[in-house]
Amino acid sequence: MSNETLQNNLYWQLLRVAINAKHGLMNIAEKHKISVMQLYTLCLLENGTSIPMNTLSCMLNCDASNVTGIVDRLFQQKYIKREENPQDRRAKLIALTPKGTKLCEKLAQEITLYQPDSLKLLSEKQKNQLLTLLTKVSSPLEQ
Repeated sequence: MSNETLQNNLYWQLLRVAINAKHGLMNIAEKHKISVMQLYTLCLLENGTSIPMNTLSCMLNCDASNVTGIVDRLFQQKYIKREENPQDRRAKLIALTPKGTKLCEKLAQEITLYQPDSLKLLSEKQKNQLLTLLTKVSSPLEQ
């Protein structure tokens, strides 16, 4: 596939946007001494709810051993707690701690305020259109 073909490919352009977006998340994560995957994990958790680790594995699209490492580090930092699943004692549930909830609120605020230069090229109408489209294509991933 030639470079010109890639430049006109929607999937390739989405990958480029994702890579650029990851750089912004890396800066936010580093400020709080966590990794991007830890940041993403915290932002996926909802205050007051617990989720099974295998559900988190699906949400992160990574294998269970990676999720275990992510969860272990967040647990050590006291951002999450692990609970026994009452339906299946072999499975662990994870939930935010009060410290984790505070950090999630800070992260959400910083992510909301962050605007890379590439988005400054778009009008408000274009940003809203892009948000609508991205929400539409990302929704199946989170079900």
